[in-house]
Amino acid sequence: MKNVSGQEYQTPRQAADELDISPQTLRAYSGLVEKTTGRADYFHRDQNNGRLYSAQNIADLARVNQIKKEHSKTLKDAISEVFEQQIIKSAEPAESSAATVPATTAATSATPQISSDSLAPILYTLKQLTDQNAEVVTQIHQLKTQLDETNHNYEHLLKAIEVRNAASTTAASQSVATSSAAVAPSAASATSTASQAPKPASASSLSMASSSAITAPKKSFWAKFFGRD
Repeated sequence: MKNVSGQEYQTPRQAADELDISPQTLRAYSGLVEKTTGRADYFHRDQNNGRLYSAQNIADLARVNQIKKEHSKTLKDAISEVFEQQIIKSAEPAESSAATVPATTAATSATPQISSDSLAPILYTLKQLTDQNAEVVTQIHQLKTQLDETNHNYEHLLKAIEVRNAASTTAASQSVATSSAAVAPSAASATSTASQAPKPASASSLSMASSSAITAPKKSFWAKFFGRD
């Protein structure tokens, strides 16, 4: 709360909290009010050119927000309804000044004069363009807010995926370690069984056995021939 010349004003953050809107939305509302009323000084400014909001300002903006929600009106229409008197007052000086262009010389008297009636459509078109521009600014702020929320959700999703991938990798590593531990005893058992199996006869053993088998019949034949065992 700030006191300026004996009057209390609220900062944008305080005013936004009281209106239950974001500071960005309050900024968009305020800019559109200034453009619609044709008064860039509609809101009081501090030494840093920041807007300050009186109790009446906050009441008017609350009314705008209420009309916008309850009657499904656009922001521009709601502001036009609430600030109708200010819009009329801001248009009066332009019309009166356009209607009082004097013809002071013969040259200027020959020049066609621009009446307020001919200026009215131009002023109306200019006001419409200004309102449309303010609407675009408001939509840009809203899109920016949505984009920020989308980026936040995207980052949160990426973190969740990273955590899930890390958990899957850990589980896979543990599974491989368990399988290796189970295979190791089986391999050791197979090796032990193979070492206990009877070894095949060597070539030299087979040769000696064959020689003994051939020599034995010969000895038996000569023993019978000479009558000896």
